Amino acid sequence: MVNPLKPLVRIGSYRSVPFGLLGMAMTAIPFPIALIPAVLLPGDVWAKMAYGVLAMGVLVVLAGLPGPMRRVGIWFSNQMLDARIAQPPQHTKVAWSERWRSAAWLLVHTALGWVLFGLGCFLMLGFVFAIVWAGGGGSPIEFFGERVTIESGTGGLWTLPIALVTLVVIAYVLAGFSKLFQYAAVALLGPSAAERVAAAEVRANHFEQRNRLARELHDSIGHTLTTSTIQAAAAAELVDSEPQLVRRALGTIEESSRAALEDLDHVLGLLRDDRSSREPERRLIEAGTLAERARAGGAEIDYELTGPAAELPATLSREAYRIVQEGLTNALRHAHPGPVSVRVAVLADALRIEIVNPLMEHAAASGRGGNGLPGLTERVEALRGELVAGPAVDGEPLWRLVTTIPLRSRS
Repeated sequence: MVNPLKPLVRIGSYRSVPFGLLGMAMTAIPFPIALIPAVLLPGDVWAKMAYGVLAMGVLVVLAGLPGPMRRVGIWFSNQMLDARIAQPPQHTKVAWSERWRSAAWLLVHTALGWVLFGLGCFLMLGFVFAIVWAGGGGSPIEFFGERVTIESGTGGLWTLPIALVTLVVIAYVLAGFSKLFQYAAVALLGPSAAERVAAAEVRANHFEQRNRLARELHDSIGHTLTTSTIQAAAAAELVDSEPQLVRRALGTIEESSRAALEDLDHVLGLLRDDRSSREPERRLIEAGTLAERARAGGAEIDYELTGPAAELPATLSREAYRIVQEGLTNALRHAHPGPVSVRVAVLADALRIEIVNPLMEHAAASGRGGNGLPGLTERVEALRGELVAGPAVDGEPLWRLVTTIPLRSRS
């Protein structure tokens, strides 16, 4: 149920008073200039008043056209009306459409300020009766063409409820003007349709960047941790019997960790929007190092790359490297012990990546090959490719991941 008294006890309902006074004060500077046509042009009193008001309106509109006036109007509206209007981006050129909206807002602000002042002065007459009665009564008062006599004592008590009603009406008027000021500010100073579209694009790019960072961390750091864990476990078993293999495994762990640190530095650079951060070069022709590191940790990897991988575009080559990295990581993390086959083929019209690994029994039952597939799917779909992952159709206990990415003709 709506409480009709709520606007009367809310502090925000009376924001229109200082804001309206601010609008009136802004007309003090152009007021002397607006008097010039009122004095020079011929006409009666009403005509001269119309000249002055028209001149004042033109001057207020001209004052609202400069670009910074919009930011000033938004700041005052947010501070005094709690309008919560977003400021436009810094160092951006203000379009003329937005300049005219700012000018319209300044005109509305000043006009409503004077209307509120005049209405308030009129309503204050309701207190005159009570003031005269409190002073002991007096001569008749001319009110709307009628002569009203205020008697002293109990004969003039009727002035008190009139004063009380006037007080309530003024409170509602101030609350209404506060809302009116706020709505006008949002409508005329708020973001335009083009600005809302631009802001939506910025948010979309921000979310896309965050998703990219998540994929980068998941692929690079996850792969390094997986291979390092396997290599450390193998080294622990061979520390007494095969010290040479242990040293080789530790060297591989060091190399993988250094590469992961480079990737992490790149991702943190993106997070800080540091365009000077060095992005590590990870291309498809380097994917063989992933297999070598896994072999050093004791995994059985059969890796083969065919076709002109060095001729692939840099972006595609980099994404292909990540796809191989994530697919191999999932195979090492979730597969049953056994050989892992990685086949990468750069064909005339497509790039094909196939990773096959032994399938655990519980994975076969659930039809899932582990985590990381959502990130892989996003990468492949961004390249307009296809990804198929699941148990082998020939009934063998194998998990097969096949990615096909179309290539532009190199002719």
